[in-house]
Amino acid sequence: MTKTPVAESAEYDNFLGKKVELPREPTLTEFLETEDSGDMNPNDKDALWVGMPEFEQEDKKTYKTMYLHFRNKEDFDKFVSVYRSQIDSDQTITVKTKSMWYPALDRTANHLLRWVEEE
Repeated sequence: MTKTPVAESAEYDNFLGKKVELPREPTLTEFLETEDSGDMNPNDKDALWVGMPEFEQEDKKTYKTMYLHFRNKEDFDKFVSVYRSQIDSDQTITVKTKSMWYPALDRTANHLLRWVEEE
């Protein structure tokens, strides 16, 4: 079986052994000083965000905040043991615990979400 060479569809320069200078990307200051930016003020945040996708943060307020006070370490230890055994064994409560969610808040639920815009 004879292999037929594939014909190139375009002419290519032979760059072997030649150094090619690629154009340098302009810095932000240089970009903002170009004619395309017109009289845009780099300190005007509204002008810089033109054309960016909209984003609104959903307001997730707590329903109820409650403070617990313990008279002594024994009361605290009893609360922790009852809480772990009857309510939520996944949350760790220590003397340094300042706040907690019930049920436990999954802090990693959305950590892999990314913005993707389809064209």
